[in-house]
Amino acid sequence: MRAIIELKVEDVTPTPMEVLAGHGMAGRANIPPKIQSLLDSALELFGQLAEPRGLLQDLPASGFQEIYDANGLNSPENPVPIIVHQADALALFAATLGNSLITRSSELFARGGAALGFMLDAVNSSGAERLGRQMCRRFLELLPEEKRRGHAKVQYYSPGHCGWHIAGQEKLFAALHPEEIGISINARWVMQPVKSISGILVAADIEAHRFRPAFSFCKQCKEHKCVQRLLLLENED
Repeated sequence: MRAIIELKVEDVTPTPMEVLAGHGMAGRANIPPKIQSLLDSALELFGQLAEPRGLLQDLPASGFQEIYDANGLNSPENPVPIIVHQADALALFAATLGNSLITRSSELFARGGAALGFMLDAVNSSGAERLGRQMCRRFLELLPEEKRRGHAKVQYYSPGHCGWHIAGQEKLFAALHPEEIGISINARWVMQPVKSISGILVAADIEAHRFRPAFSFCKQCKEHKCVQRLLLLENED
């Protein structure tokens, strides 16, 4: 199976609280009026300019190790291969919010609108997280009945996180060809457009996605997205 996934803007638009959490302001009783105004404007721009699209492609378990190879740069111990070993189904994926949002952010910074530019960037980052969750949901919906167990959950893992070196983008892109939906990588394996995501979708029992964040790279991680995504999976119906 290989499929281009067309997504609705409203499905990837973050809530104000999601954006504020990324700014370290979650839980505050009173948001300063200036911040609220910037957030409202940024969310409006996001709704006007986001062009979410995704691409996914089945990956047999036997093909994982070749894709996962990152020229010997992966951490010697990390959770991704362990999780994949327990998977019911796998897929490579890439998704993007498009070029227009990044162009608008750049214009704001260039023309003295840095405050709104920063807020739009925060909205875009939260939107990219939602983009990943949407790709997880779509993959689960597309699975054949025999692989779509009632307790299966889909989580995504990306090069650059959880011990998978960002150089892993090279083989992932060579296998998936996300240029079809306008995503490329540069010599440092950074995706263009910037607000794009890629990696492997893993359908497995939720217990497979649990791991103790005690790997060497966990100490340097400031995002802890693995924990946040697991909490979202636990709270899904």
